[in-house]
Amino acid sequence: MNNEAFLIATYVIIWGGLFGYLLYANSQQHKLARRVASLEEMVHHREVRDE
Repeated sequence: MNNEAFLIATYVIIWGGLFGYLLYANSQQHKLARRVASLEEMVHHREVRDE
């Protein structure tokens, strides 16, 4: 392989890794948002019950 091929391969690996990390972070953010919404609902039900 010549230097250009190594450069292209490295470029593809770096951008692929970044894209994969962004997909993972996005899925974790959505998971956290669902958990927060669930907790907010639980708190709301508890407040209604305690009134």
